[in-house]
Amino acid sequence: MRRACLGALLLLLSGCHRGAGPAAPEAPGTLAGQTLPLLPSPNLRLVVEGQLNGRLVPVVLDVARALTAVSSGCWDEKRPRPPIVGSARVPDVYAIPGTVRDWPLVRVSGLRVGGVLLGARGMGLTDERACSVTLGADVLSPYAFTVDPLRREVTFEKSRPRAEYLAEAAAPGADPAEEVHRLELAREPVGDWPLLAARVTQGEAALTGPFVLGTREPFSRLALGPAEAQGVQPLETAANLPPRAYVVDAVELASDLGVKPVVLEAGVGWRNPITLGRLGPDVWGRFRATVDVQGDTLVLRRPRVQVSEGRQRCARLGSQGPEEFREEACFGLHVRRGAEGRMAVTGAVFRDLPEGGRVHLEPLGEDGKPLMLDCQVGFSFSPTSRGATTQHLVPWPRLAQAMPECSEALKTVRGYSLALFEEGQLQECPNACIFVHQPSSRRTLCECQPTPLGDAVAVPRRSNTPQPPTKKEREREPEDPK
Repeated sequence: MRRACLGALLLLLSGCHRGAGPAAPEAPGTLAGQTLPLLPSPNLRLVVEGQLNGRLVPVVLDVARALTAVSSGCWDEKRPRPPIVGSARVPDVYAIPGTVRDWPLVRVSGLRVGGVLLGARGMGLTDERACSVTLGADVLSPYAFTVDPLRREVTFEKSRPRAEYLAEAAAPGADPAEEVHRLELAREPVGDWPLLAARVTQGEAALTGPFVLGTREPFSRLALGPAEAQGVQPLETAANLPPRAYVVDAVELASDLGVKPVVLEAGVGWRNPITLGRLGPDVWGRFRATVDVQGDTLVLRRPRVQVSEGRQRCARLGSQGPEEFREEACFGLHVRRGAEGRMAVTGAVFRDLPEGGRVHLEPLGEDGKPLMLDCQVGFSFSPTSRGATTQHLVPWPRLAQAMPECSEALKTVRGYSLALFEEGQLQECPNACIFVHQPSSRRTLCECQPTPLGDAVAVPRRSNTPQPPTKKEREREPEDPK
């Protein structure tokens, strides 16, 4: 009897032992259906938060990179890097010497994006010291992703054929307050990068042709060779230095569909012979954009605008009546609360700003009621076309150093609402900026979006005065008779 009881007990314990064994490995997930916040940044940057074996890591979305990459800075002496398992020779639009680059390969597992575990895979190893991961076309191609520049979010869904996007144009039920443009993406024959046709104008000079659709860098880039050939003038630099940037009148993706004006990086090392450069979020990010590379489609959406009595009024998205065009609907605000009393505040303007503009904000308390503070907050925008956005963490580090009393006061704020709009930009705020003004001290401090010219550098306006003749033009001029 005792033996029977002991045998039953051992059998029971063995069953418990088997149940407490190691769990089965988690199966890789899918990004489809995920909506992820972008990491805070003044410029629109497609970077989300991820984890690599439990370590927080920024994850960049780059549809123009063929191979997913990880930086060597993600490992150290305590966490040794996995061994190199081979190499890959892949086309690379960012390679300065040419368009092909050799990548050492490491096999990486344990990468999560938005909580979704991605399967183990070979990744290119970069020599960057900061830990980061760049998702390339090998991961992103099965997906279409929609970027909301106001909410600063990216939403993934499964890629669809282009025919389905075109069928939506004729289907009923579309939001009458929204205009939608479905542009076709082509492919670069060697690197398979997505290409988008665009027209760049500067005075009488114009270039029209394919640009690489870029999602990694915030700025667009214009190839130096084609620009010089068409007479596009770069901004002046010091003697013997290559051009840094171009100020162009417009970059248009279709008639009246683009950005005016815009600063483009000078693509001094751009070697791809069949493209004119790269189009970044400073152009397509003026819209709520869906990028579907496999489906050969870029969908751009923005509120409809109506001109009445010389002023632009915007339709309210989600409204059923297209007659609801209001001036206040041209301004957007999104607030995401973070840690340590800071919050990411995003402002957007959906109408043209020929003279720039200032959008004042009203701080709110925990109960949602306005707070009476000595520090006023708002956005300042330089002259631009509609769709401008900027995002800033409030308070930001320099504010704490220069105006500590305002920095502490803004930590008590639990939200913001739109208040007053004024035409004209702040002289102290040269680009798209957030500002804090203290009436008692008459001090104003800004944090501004960087441009290809650098941080807080005013974008010069092109002069209409005649330019001095170039060297070639001087050589063709007749000699002065004596």
